[in-house]
Amino acid sequence: MRTKAFFLLLFGLLTTYYGYSQTAVLAGSLDEFSLRDQQLLGKLKNPYSFTVRPVLLHPLDSSVYFSDPLLQQQQRDYFNKKKSIRLIAIPLGIQQQYNSHSAWGRNNEDFLLTAGYQQMIQVGAAIHSKWLNVQLIPTYFWAAPNSILSKGYQKFSLGQSAIRLKLGPSPLSISLSTENLWWGPGVFNSLMMSNNAPGFAHVSFHTNKPMKTPVGYFEFQVIGGNLSSKANLPFENKDPNTLYPSFALEKRYFNGINFAYQPIFAKGFTVGMNRMFQRYQKDADKEGSFLQKYLPVVTSVFKSNTGGGNGGVEDARSRDQLINLFARYLFQQYNTEIYGEYGWNDHKYNLRDLTLNPDHAAAYLVGLRKVFALDSAKRFTLEAEATQLEPTNSDIARGAGNWYEHGQVLEGYTNENQIIGGGIGPGDNTATVRMTYSTQSTRQSLRIERYQHDPRFHDNKWTDWSFAIAHQQVIKKYLVGAAVDFVCRGGFQWTQQNFVNMQFNLKVQYFLF
Repeated sequence: MRTKAFFLLLFGLLTTYYGYSQTAVLAGSLDEFSLRDQQLLGKLKNPYSFTVRPVLLHPLDSSVYFSDPLLQQQQRDYFNKKKSIRLIAIPLGIQQQYNSHSAWGRNNEDFLLTAGYQQMIQVGAAIHSKWLNVQLIPTYFWAAPNSILSKGYQKFSLGQSAIRLKLGPSPLSISLSTENLWWGPGVFNSLMMSNNAPGFAHVSFHTNKPMKTPVGYFEFQVIGGNLSSKANLPFENKDPNTLYPSFALEKRYFNGINFAYQPIFAKGFTVGMNRMFQRYQKDADKEGSFLQKYLPVVTSVFKSNTGGGNGGVEDARSRDQLINLFARYLFQQYNTEIYGEYGWNDHKYNLRDLTLNPDHAAAYLVGLRKVFALDSAKRFTLEAEATQLEPTNSDIARGAGNWYEHGQVLEGYTNENQIIGGGIGPGDNTATVRMTYSTQSTRQSLRIERYQHDPRFHDNKWTDWSFAIAHQQVIKKYLVGAAVDFVCRGGFQWTQQNFVNMQFNLKVQYFLF
């Protein structure tokens, strides 16, 4: 009887008018890039902040998919005769990557930071209704043997899969998901959450569209999930030539919150914050109350309010925190946006500590995007972004260590050994410029980047200059993309060695319908 009741409920949820359904735009994808361009051009109806991602695209905005063939996911959707279920076939995608000399690359989900050949295959489908969305996008990944992976590496996962239940007519939902999240306004990096590492299983309470109130629009997401490590893979935030098999024995609990607000009196302006905690599951008994165990992100920001007077109670809980503030401003009349993030990887003791030593354990990110509309089907996009994770001079008097590393959780801010936030690594700095020309069915881009590796703690400096060109094109039922990245590595691994690494990327998608 319980099984029958479950399927009757599922049938009822799925046989509701499809017009209220929403489509998830994968975080960090080229779809998201195009939609962000469309917003700067004034073509999106809803005021998405693009700081709480993935964006759940509302039906009012779905028309942009059909005006831009490079927006892939909804091009081959179809409906049943009664239009009660909306089915979307996710294209079959094969992505391949090859590094000729050394590890390079980030923001690429399952791909490892290693030399040699790797490939990832994804395909799936989504079923959308008024109240329930089911998205299944499993992933198969394979890496060839190399000097670090003596036997190679392969895995099958649920990838970018999710189940979302809308809570009645409200703009709120509950989700169970393994998809990547991207928090904050960054494009090339994020201080807190990006698609650099594989997604992890988590439950989420969130808005499914900007929530309109008398004082402005709100978006938020609260998640709880589990992080894991791999005994046979190196860590991105540690020595890439060393394995840490003992780390794989310890499972970690993760709790995070992302909150964004667009004031009614400042159109185009978004301000928000992220906060995350992680701890070993074995340390749950040290936390105390239910909130401290499972929702520490809603507890006091300052150590002085956690008991004990000197922060000792918080330190005894054996957990690590990251917190940041972010802002984004959209100049609609100029098709331009500016944005930034500023965060800390340590608790501040109190407000006085924050105001007197604001740069302790801090990192920041700033960026700009501008779209030039050449005609109805062509546009040119200019992007620039700088990220600094290197510790500031306050580290001399008050040691902070590198970003994404702290004292309680030895694995650092990682999932499956890859950094969850910005993939440039702890203590690294980047400055990136990208120019993109898009037409009705093609996209070409040129990216230039300066990358400093952990300059604070090494006398010899390791600086990379990267020059990447990419092309993407729709050909009937196929979308083909290729990219070449020339990386001039100066002072490789903080030595006197200089190398050139060539990274080749090839991606082919086939639209099933």
